[in-house]
Amino acid sequence: MQWQYRTILFEFQKDSLLGDKYIDDEELETTLNEQGESGWELVAVTPVREGILSFFKRMKQPAGPKVKSPAAGKQTVVTAEQLQREEKEHIRRLEQERREAMLRQEQDLIGEIKIR
Repeated sequence: MQWQYRTILFEFQKDSLLGDKYIDDEELETTLNEQGESGWELVAVTPVREGILSFFKRMKQPAGPKVKSPAAGKQTVVTAEQLQREEKEHIRRLEQERREAMLRQEQDLIGEIKIR
């Protein structure tokens, strides 16, 4: 079996300049739940000067599970990594389009009057 590992540092917070240090338990719980939903298992924690260092592991994803995808009437074999890259690129393009649309909208406005 092969494993992937991840570390997350939960930094101390302070009540005030001279206040006591503490760990934000809501942030900690939220992060732990998010990691668990993504398949990461908390295996150890250790105190460090800055806070608490946590160690996670999960089984390494198989390299390139194949998914068949119909494209223009023919079958194409696509790896999970390719699908992830395509999804990230699609999200990047959508974000760029959103930014451009917002910029165009801002340029069309003068005060509260829209120029047509």
